[in-house]
Amino acid sequence: MSRGAVAGENWAIRHDDTARDALAHMHISGIGVVAVVDAEGAVLGTVTDGDVRRVALAGTDLAIPVIEILNRDPAIVSSSATDDEVLALLRDRHLDAAAVVDDGVLVAMRTLADLQPPGASRTAVIMAGGRGQRLQPLTDRVPKPLLTVGSTTIVERLLGALSSAGVRDVYLAVNYKAEVFEERLGTGDAYGVAISYLHEHKKLGTAGALSLLRKAPTEPFLVLNADMVTTLDLARLLDFHAQQGAALTVASFDHRTAIPYGVLTLDGDRVVGLEEKPQLRSRCNAGLYVLDPGVVRLVPRNTAFDMPSLVQAVLDAGMTVAAFPIIEKFFDIGSPAELERVLLYFATGEEDQDT
Repeated sequence: MSRGAVAGENWAIRHDDTARDALAHMHISGIGVVAVVDAEGAVLGTVTDGDVRRVALAGTDLAIPVIEILNRDPAIVSSSATDDEVLALLRDRHLDAAAVVDDGVLVAMRTLADLQPPGASRTAVIMAGGRGQRLQPLTDRVPKPLLTVGSTTIVERLLGALSSAGVRDVYLAVNYKAEVFEERLGTGDAYGVAISYLHEHKKLGTAGALSLLRKAPTEPFLVLNADMVTTLDLARLLDFHAQQGAALTVASFDHRTAIPYGVLTLDGDRVVGLEEKPQLRSRCNAGLYVLDPGVVRLVPRNTAFDMPSLVQAVLDAGMTVAAFPIIEKFFDIGSPAELERVLLYFATGEEDQDT
């Protein structure tokens, strides 16, 4: 806990704390906003999870002081504000909490979860139909999403994360060894979700199974590959999507590629610079998305269709596609090397040190 925390809570940080500190506090509190206070405890403004994500997306180090990304028009209410007033503010700003400030001092947080009755349950589609050929022979008997990492399997970790994010309806697209999934996961009750199985009778790619939905969800919904492990709170991704007003949001991770040589900067035939063994940084697709319901109509029926093609179809239709940066731990278990890396992560207890 950084020195600026409100006693017993993680609602506030000091103005000289960092963006990374803000993210850590939000992770602990479970809400996507913190108040920023000065040395005397007076509230200066707020920082949201989305504010921190935009810093990361711009390539800025999260060691940046929060005062530099402070929201000067924050979601702040007084203790006399009615439930309806607070609820209207949160819905207008697409936030899950507002700071309660009296006489310039933070006294509480009002959250969306406490103010509104449960609405339509959130929905997710997990794409689990792949063969996992790059992990053979491990996947000859067990589908890749049912490989054990740490104390449970990859897909069961995802189900737990979805449940924690308020997702109740999960569609699991299956093909290879579909019966093994049904035997292991059942109806999903053990994970706090309701699982419906979408049976692919042929390979439909990473998006084609969306055409098997009997009806499109009525709210934005998650689509995710079944071979990832992440410490990301998926509720933050859904909040970000709403704030961006996008038709589709692509979660991304920062991938670095080391060049084992000195790289020349040239002006014609003249060398004007030399960088020894630089790293190329690329923002890469994590295989995790939020889709507005209308996007489903762009998926051809019962046809092999991949998510990159769907993203392009959304762009071609003139709709907005947003990028969400994953700052947390992320593993795409597509190769033996990556599987070994995630197994080491859990074997050494590193996940217990994450915030």
